[in-house]
Amino acid sequence: MWFFSKYPLGAQFVSFGPLHLTIIGLLALAIVLTVVFRDRLRARPKVHRWLPVWIGAVAWTLEIIFHWWTYINDLDFVSSLIPLELCYVSLLVTVVLCITRNKAVFEIYYFISFGALLSIIIADQGGFMPDHFRFWHYFIIHGYIVWLTAWYLSVEKYRIRRSAYFRLLAFMVPLAAIAQLANWKFGLNYMFLMRPPAESNPLDLFGTGVWYDVKYVALALAVFFIMYLVAPKEPRKPKVPAPAEAVTMTGGQQNETELTPPDPVLNPNP
Repeated sequence: MWFFSKYPLGAQFVSFGPLHLTIIGLLALAIVLTVVFRDRLRARPKVHRWLPVWIGAVAWTLEIIFHWWTYINDLDFVSSLIPLELCYVSLLVTVVLCITRNKAVFEIYYFISFGALLSIIIADQGGFMPDHFRFWHYFIIHGYIVWLTAWYLSVEKYRIRRSAYFRLLAFMVPLAAIAQLANWKFGLNYMFLMRPPAESNPLDLFGTGVWYDVKYVALALAVFFIMYLVAPKEPRKPKVPAPAEAVTMTGGQQNETELTPPDPVLNPNP
C-alpha cells in the first residue's frame, strides 16, 4: 500500500517550506486557543478530564501502527522500540502523567517535551508528505507532546518547584549516558548524541566529533536552564515565625520589673 510504503513517493517534504510553516502555525494556534479558553475548558469536567486522554489515545494508536510499519518494512524495528529517544520517553511519560496527574512527573515532562518541539522544527521524518502515514504519525505525536505541556500549565495550572532543574539533571544524565552507550555499541544515534539528523538543520553548525558533543550538551543544558527560568513556579512557602519564648524566673534571676526601683514619693510638705 502506498500509504505505508517504505520510502516517500513523488514530492518530498521540505524543511521550512510552506507545508512545514503551516504545521508550525497550526500547532501555535492550538496552544494559543488552549491558553485563551483555559477557564472554559476547566469548567467542563468531562472535557477537562478526558480531552488529553482522548488525544493521547489517538497518538498511541499512531505509535503502535508506526512500529508495525517499521517491522513490515525492515526499518530498525527493534531500536525504535527501545525508549531511548527523548520523544519516545516523553510519549511514555504522557501516559503516567494523564493517569496519575502527578506534579513531580510533570516537572520532568515539562523539560523533556522540548525535544518534541525541536523535532517539529527539525522535521527529521524522512521527507514524507501528507499522502503517507509517517507524515501524520510524526507531526501528531510531536504536536501532542508539545500541546500537552501547554495544557497542564494553563488549564491544570501546574507549577514547578524551584529545585526542578536539579531533578531534571538527575533524570537526564543517566538516561543520556545509557543512550550514548547504546550509540557506541550499535552505531545508532539516539537523542542525536552522535551526529545531527539527516535533514538539514541548525545542528549542522556544530560540526562533528568531540566538539559536536560538547556544543550539543552545552546547548541542551542552556535550553533547559532557560526553560527553568521562564517556567511558572510554585510560590515560596512563607516562613512561620517561631513562637516567642516566655521569660521565666529561675534561681537567682529576677524579672526586669523587680530590678527597677519604685518611683520616689514626693512629700508636699518638706
